[in-house]
Amino acid sequence: LLKMSQIFCPLVEKKPVGRDVVFLLDGSDGTRSGFPAMRDFVQRVVETLSVDDNKDRVSVVQYSRDPAVQFYLNTYTTKGEILDTVRGLRHKGGRPLNTGAALQYLRDNVFTASAGSRRLEGVPQVLILLCGGKSFDSVDAPASALKQLGVLIFAIGTRSSDSRELQNISHDPSTALSVSEFTDLPSVQQQLLRGGCGH
Repeated sequence: LLKMSQIFCPLVEKKPVGRDVVFLLDGSDGTRSGFPAMRDFVQRVVETLSVDDNKDRVSVVQYSRDPAVQFYLNTYTTKGEILDTVRGLRHKGGRPLNTGAALQYLRDNVFTASAGSRRLEGVPQVLILLCGGKSFDSVDAPASALKQLGVLIFAIGTRSSDSRELQNISHDPSTALSVSEFTDLPSVQQQLLRGGCGH
């Protein structure tokens, strides 16, 4: 008799391993006080990932008027390096908040093979957006372009955000999450991990 493991292992092996997770953080003037809580949230999510065995890769991009890559998906290969860098992130500042331009930038420069994305190898692509306000520019076309690449987008906003805009950005309206303040982010972490970031 074949063991169950012999039947299931080949199926498991074909399944893509790990995820490429990109955090897009609103670093505009309006999020200065909430930024430490955003940083803590990124750390907590990274803690749950399998970085050290190269299953999961992480990138962090901060944006206001323009996006600024803090590190790419292929910059770090250990969880320790990622956590150290996230702890040291400084709030960018600036205005207005151009979420659309930031999403387009991710499509062109971050979810790419040269930046460490394994999309073409079938590895799931995940974007977690933390946004504290309404975008000054349009988000619809850039969000659609990311979805066409197969990126799973989780948009998390505060009460200053536009909930319809967050739903348009998210890959599914149910993955648009909202908190009163960024300090309430721990409450959505479980939803996030259940909604497609979990194993």
